Amino acid sequence: MLRTLGIALLCLAALAPSRVEAEASTVIVKQGDALSLIAQGAGVSVEQLKEWNHLNGDLIRIGQQLVVSPNTKAESPKAKPAAKQTGDDGIDWTPPFDYGSAAPAAPGPANDRAPRVAARDPSTAVAVRPYDKPAEKKKRGRTYRVQSGDTLTEIALKHGTTTGELLASNPGLEANRIYPGQTIDVGEPRPEVVFRLERGDTLLAAADRYGVSARDLTRWNARLGQGNPRSGTAVRIYTRLPVSPSEAVGPTNRGRLENAVRLPPHRGYVIRTPARTYGTEETTRWIVGAFDAVDAKFKHTKVVRVHDVSDRNGGRLRDHKSHQNGRDADLSYYQDQCSSNGCPFDKFRPSDLDVARQWTLFEYWLRNGQVEMIFVDYRLQAKLYRYARRKGVTKTQLDRWIQYPRGKYEPNGLIRHFPNHQDHLHVRFVCPYSDLKCRP
Repeated sequence: MLRTLGIALLCLAALAPSRVEAEASTVIVKQGDALSLIAQGAGVSVEQLKEWNHLNGDLIRIGQQLVVSPNTKAESPKAKPAAKQTGDDGIDWTPPFDYGSAAPAAPGPANDRAPRVAARDPSTAVAVRPYDKPAEKKKRGRTYRVQSGDTLTEIALKHGTTTGELLASNPGLEANRIYPGQTIDVGEPRPEVVFRLERGDTLLAAADRYGVSARDLTRWNARLGQGNPRSGTAVRIYTRLPVSPSEAVGPTNRGRLENAVRLPPHRGYVIRTPARTYGTEETTRWIVGAFDAVDAKFKHTKVVRVHDVSDRNGGRLRDHKSHQNGRDADLSYYQDQCSSNGCPFDKFRPSDLDVARQWTLFEYWLRNGQVEMIFVDYRLQAKLYRYARRKGVTKTQLDRWIQYPRGKYEPNGLIRHFPNHQDHLHVRFVCPYSDLKCRP
C-alpha cells in the first residue's frame, strides 16, 4: 500500500511542471486585447499565433483561449465554461462574442425594446446592446463645473473656445439654461494667436481669415472698443486654423513651398504666367494689399506686369537662381507710358518713372515691415529718394529704407542696387513669423 502511494506521489510530482508550463503557455482574451498585443507580450509573432491557434484572420473573441507556445494545445471552450464577465459599462461580455455577425439593425423603438443577439453559437448567445460592437465611449476633454452667475459666453471666453463649440460638444446643452453644479465638457483649448492688424485690415476680415465669428473676436478683444482699430494693433484670437495655410521652407535659393497660394487677379496688374505666380499666403496678400493702396490713392488705374513668383511647390524656377520658396516676385516698374497690357519689361529712362505710384507701392511694404529687400537700379533710387523727401519722409527713415545716396555698393538700405534690374524690380518679402523653417 505504501509503495503504491509513493509511486502515485512521484507521478504527480513529475506531472506538476508540465501542468504549470501548460497553464503559462495559454492566455484568455480580455476586453481591449488584440492579436498583435498578445504576440508582443508573449514574445512571438502574430503569424505564429495564427498557426498555433488555426486562425484565418486577426479576429479574436473575448474569453477565447489562445496558445502562445508551440508545445501546448488550448482547451476547447466547451471543456470549461467561461465565467461571466461584466465590464464597467454594464455590457455582458460572456464569450463567445462576435463583433461582426451581422449588420446593425435599423434604429427605432423596436430595437430599444428588444436588444439584438450576437454570437456564433445560438446556444451560448448573450444579450448585448443594439450594436454588435460596443460603441466606444466619447473621449472627454477638460470639464468645468458651472458656478453661480456663470454664463455660457463667459465660460467660453475663460477656456479659449466659443459658445458654438460648447454647444456642439455637449448634446442637450442650452445656451440660456445652465445651472450651478452642471458639468460642461469644454474640450481642448483652441491655440491662442496674437497678430497685428495690417493697413486696410478690418476685424471682420480678420475673423473671416481665421474662421471665427466677428462677435467672438470682439469678445476676446473687448479693450479695443467700437470700430476698427488702427493698423499695427495687436489682436488676440483663438482658432484651430493654422496662422497661414502655406509655408516657405529654407532660403530663397535652396528652398521649397508648401500649400502654396496662387496670386489672384487684380485690376492693378496683369499676370504673364499664372502657373509661375504661386507664393505664401502672406506674399500674395501683401502684393494685393500694396496694389489696393495704389488703386485707392490714384483716380486712374495704371497696370504693371507680374512675371514670376514661384512654382506651385517651389524649388528651382527656370531663368532664376532664387524664387524657390514663395517670397520673391518680379514686377515691371510704373512708367509714364504704359499700355493696357501693362507697363513693359523694357529698359527706360529714369525720367519716365512714374515715381508717385512707384513710391506708394514701396511705401506700403516698407511701413508695414513686409519686405526683406527690393532690388532697384541705382539711377531710379535717386528719383524715389527725392520724391519721398518732398512728401515728408525723414532722412533718418530714408537712410534705413534706401541705399541712395551712399553709393550702389553700400550694404545698408532695404531698397538696393543689383545688376540687371533696369527693366524690372525684384521684391523679396520677409519670412512669415509662423513659417519656422523659413530662412532669410
